[in-house]
Amino acid sequence: MRSFPAARLESPVKCRCQRLTAACNWLIAMATSFKMCIDNWNIQTAAWLKRVCYDRAPKYRTGLTFILSAVWHGVYPGYYFTFLTAFPVMWAARGMRNIFRHYFISSKVRKFVYDIITWIVTQLAISYTVAPFFVLATEPTISFYKYVFPLCFHLKNFLLILQYK
Repeated sequence: MRSFPAARLESPVKCRCQRLTAACNWLIAMATSFKMCIDNWNIQTAAWLKRVCYDRAPKYRTGLTFILSAVWHGVYPGYYFTFLTAFPVMWAARGMRNIFRHYFISSKVRKFVYDIITWIVTQLAISYTVAPFFVLATEPTISFYKYVFPLCFHLKNFLLILQYK
């Protein structure tokens, strides 16, 4: 019996053996958007969530999918903090992309600068969002939000969302 090949990268952009891989590490590490990171992490679970929840939900597809993912992970508050934070962060990231991206795609140099900026912001947003996932408890999560990143990050996301209504 032939063994399955390990997940390898054909190029920095395409991941081989996606049906067998849980994640495309290169695409996660180099993600220039929150969605790009999520799409390449836990690939098969993301496909399942899309089929089961996102494609069937009549409204609030992304939010409901994040809530289902939190419920799927378990009862620890850190899971709910993570997934309920991920929803407005992703929504705000989409809004920011719609506002700024067209200013940067006119030249290769500007696009490169845009990619660097969005990579840095994405890494910070991911760190901010997934920290409660590892902490799991409420008090350490609130302490993290309070001392490492001010809670105003949440407020900024909600203000960006309201701007697009």
